[in-house]
Amino acid sequence: MKKEQIKKYHLRKDEQKKRQFDLFNLAAYKETSCIQISKPHSHSFYQIIWFKNNIGKHHIDFKSYDIKENRLFFLAKNQVHYYENRPDYKGYSIHFNESFILSNKTDINFFLTYHIFNTNEEPYFQIPERLVNQIDGFFTQMEDELNNTEEFGHEGILSNLLKSLLLVVEREERKNTKSSTIIPNHKTTYLSFRDLLENNFYKNWTVANYADELAVSTKTLNNLIKKQTSKTVSQTIVDRIILEAKRKLTHTNTYVNEIAFDLGFQDPYYFIKYFKKHVGYPPAAFRKTISENY
Repeated sequence: MKKEQIKKYHLRKDEQKKRQFDLFNLAAYKETSCIQISKPHSHSFYQIIWFKNNIGKHHIDFKSYDIKENRLFFLAKNQVHYYENRPDYKGYSIHFNESFILSNKTDINFFLTYHIFNTNEEPYFQIPERLVNQIDGFFTQMEDELNNTEEFGHEGILSNLLKSLLLVVEREERKNTKSSTIIPNHKTTYLSFRDLLENNFYKNWTVANYADELAVSTKTLNNLIKKQTSKTVSQTIVDRIILEAKRKLTHTNTYVNEIAFDLGFQDPYYFIKYFKKHVGYPPAAFRKTISENY
């Protein structure tokens, strides 16, 4: 049996000296990447998709979202998504690696403030009418700047335009969100934990491992994660492992024991018990249920 895997795409992964940013007209991108966009896949980079018409569904990690006019979708690294193969999409797609906006150490906190890429809720921003022209201006300027590849300051201008776009969305999101009671340095620790978890969830790390990496106590880490998410660190780790297991069970035909090893379980039978405990039924039954509904 031929192994099916979730296709993962990269943006100049082995070409760090090249620009870590691309912008595509959605209609043109669809023509060259129709197979990619219509099949479940993931990216090692960040993606922003601006849909300019009301059409179809965007599927992201087992949830479906309506594609609406002036809706911006924000895809973090490793999220599995796809949308229908059809000829009438209008809009833009931005691809970038974090190195494109992390030019120095002070920019790390800047990037981590973007809860739009770290949300547990809706992964999109509905652009209000009063901001449409401003958002359009950012995209138009970025599109124009891509014609100035040999000009002085080319990448700096693109990076600042991208940052400005993200800042405008972040500012608007904060207006529409109840003020968080979590203090700023704890917010940074929370987002640092999320980033650390994303890169290490398959290593069988304990809560203490994460706390040590973040230079806080396990009690402090648990308290701030619970304040932010109403879940403990252990529950958050479990959720990430189960999400990845579901992705592999749904979108690949990889054997269950291989999935177990990939997720850091030395004993496949323990993985089966673990999955059943948190999902309600074993991996094989989950895979069967999903295949019947897809």
